Amino acid sequence: MNCNKKTLSRFVSALVVLFAAVSMLPACTEVNDALGSNLIPDNQRMVIRIDTLHGLKTYMTQTDSVESRIVGSSYAYLGQLQNDTFGMRRCAFIGQIVPTVMPYLEGFGIDPILDSIRFTYSISDYKGDTTAAQKFYVYEVNRKFVPEDTTFYINFDAEGYINPEPLFEFEITSPTATASRAYPTAAGRKYVERLMTADTTTYYNDTLWVNKFHGLYVAPAVSDKGSKVIYRTETSYTGLELWMRDHDSIDTDMIYDTISAAYAFFAKDATAGNISANVVEHDYEGSIVANTGVNDTLAGDPSQPTIYIEGMGGVTGYMKVPDQFVEILVELGNEATNGGYKNVSINQAMLYFPLTFSVDDPADRPAAIPFLDAAPARLGMYTDFKQLIGIPDYDHEYEESLSSSYGDSYKLPYGGELNRSRGCYTMDVTAYIQRMWSEYQAAEGNMDEVKSRSIFIAPSAKDLFTLAQVALRGDDDVQMVLTYTLMK
Repeated sequence: MNCNKKTLSRFVSALVVLFAAVSMLPACTEVNDALGSNLIPDNQRMVIRIDTLHGLKTYMTQTDSVESRIVGSSYAYLGQLQNDTFGMRRCAFIGQIVPTVMPYLEGFGIDPILDSIRFTYSISDYKGDTTAAQKFYVYEVNRKFVPEDTTFYINFDAEGYINPEPLFEFEITSPTATASRAYPTAAGRKYVERLMTADTTTYYNDTLWVNKFHGLYVAPAVSDKGSKVIYRTETSYTGLELWMRDHDSIDTDMIYDTISAAYAFFAKDATAGNISANVVEHDYEGSIVANTGVNDTLAGDPSQPTIYIEGMGGVTGYMKVPDQFVEILVELGNEATNGGYKNVSINQAMLYFPLTFSVDDPADRPAAIPFLDAAPARLGMYTDFKQLIGIPDYDHEYEESLSSSYGDSYKLPYGGELNRSRGCYTMDVTAYIQRMWSEYQAAEGNMDEVKSRSIFIAPSAKDLFTLAQVALRGDDDVQMVLTYTLMK
């Protein structure tokens, strides 16, 4: 019995080896078969194929109407940066400021003396020459400008809402600093006096406060023409600090104590206020982007073999799916050329946007690292960038709802992340292509019924305000790898 078991075991092992050898034979050929497709007998009614498609057209565009409202304890951007590719980007922000620290419950003590003013910040990201000191001005908002339902955009014009004379000026000299000495103008000294003499009822009622102190606008000095730094600072740690001394209640000639008060652009417990917005200005004059052609996206305009993408409402990529590309999809199901197969089922459509430099050669990779580090970590694809409407595969609102339940690690199959080892962005656009194919079939070949063929390629919806910038190869360098099933 034991001998029979050993003989049977050896026989089974021999069959396994023989089957493995037969299975490996196709791998020695030059045919690039889809996995498993070579196992489908010829008389079956379906076949799996993989094709790489080209023919997409790429352009650049810019949409100023990008929402820039700062929600909750989020980030404000300050500074200016210029480079040969993207020109000048200038960032300021405007917002309501609320008290967060009072010297005493009853106010500022007896006859307080102002010693110094500080502008505070919490820098969590930056880009530019950090050795260059950068000057900023702080202006007072002179009227109520933020109803609760207000939508702000990056091109918000703050000039109509602020007093022209600045209150303070300060410099940021290091990204590791947390505050800078603020020097008041005559208007600034009057503003501080109003802060120090406001009654406690106003201080402890947020609605009264924002009706009396509407807010502040902070912007880089226009006189600083050169490239400096753009800083990202968290609003809950950004604002003003007043340092003072008050007098003894018995001997009013005697200095009693050192006291301070603080004001921030966001306070967790505030019942009113906490509304701010980023203001961003882009000037592409003399840059590579300007010479390439921004917003040249009409039917007769030439496409761009290189597209540039930046954050904070700057230029974005713009892709058109021309009739010729749809016709390529149609040819996949051409019965005459496909041996009787006429029905097409799209299994997967992967889109690849390569960077303008190659990482294939290991010797070149060290030089590519700064470019990889400067690129956005993820790109989204939108049928309407102004309204942030993603393609079917990139339903970012659905993704966000699931991330809130299952953690930030949850991502849609769409992907969109930068593949550093391959030097490209990879997007799964299967649902988008499937819908395009279905619309063509339903319209019986009427190209006008194939919708949403203009796509914006921009930073992901979760990270629209980013300091990142990237250049991508466009037109025929953009590849779509299509896996599909043909059926009789």
